[in-house]
Amino acid sequence: MENKLYIIVGHYGSGKSEFSINLAKKLKKEKKEVCLADLDIVNTYFRSREKRESLTSLGIEVVSDTLNSVKGLDMPFISPAIRGHIVHKNSNVILDCGGDNVGVRVLKQFENEIVNREYEMLMVINVFRPETSNVMQILEMKKKLENEIGLSVTGYVNNSNFLRQTTVDDLIMADQIISEVSDITNIPILYLSALEKITKQLPINIRGERLILNLSLRDDWF
Repeated sequence: MENKLYIIVGHYGSGKSEFSINLAKKLKKEKKEVCLADLDIVNTYFRSREKRESLTSLGIEVVSDTLNSVKGLDMPFISPAIRGHIVHKNSNVILDCGGDNVGVRVLKQFENEIVNREYEMLMVINVFRPETSNVMQILEMKKKLENEIGLSVTGYVNNSNFLRQTTVDDLIMADQIISEVSDITNIPILYLSALEKITKQLPINIRGERLILNLSLRDDWF
């Protein structure tokens, strides 16, 4: 099966980078080659490049800017190596984009390369964040993202959480909201991302493949 390209988009603060890191680890556990590309040139905090060393130790390649910075470096450009990873298809590539429609503009430079390979554009949704708390807001955010880059969302990620304060009831409510979005758009909820202790308590009818969320970017804060 051809290596996939995963484009991770969504509202600012929805947890895109945490999801991207955990998706990369999941794919690596499945013995797949993985490259995680940090394309966030908007926000200098909580970026996947911050975990470069630990991810590299697992055999996951991390690319970002030309200096391969780790944190706190505000450099509004990205490494040309990212284009090479997209084109050559030697690995599963995860593009961790910045938030909102502004954050995805960087994808325009890769438009031709993206459409020439199999890809999933996953919209990460946290219904407990502003601007994605109800069906209409989520649909509007989806429209903004797609209009900005000319690519279509192919799946949703239910990443609704209050970090470690998240409850089962929170995720049941989030599932109801995002399921309505899924039904309206005919786009599946592909993943439900949650802490392991919560995942084990969830009803089986909540949509999405369970992806265990191990907090790494915010672990020292919460």
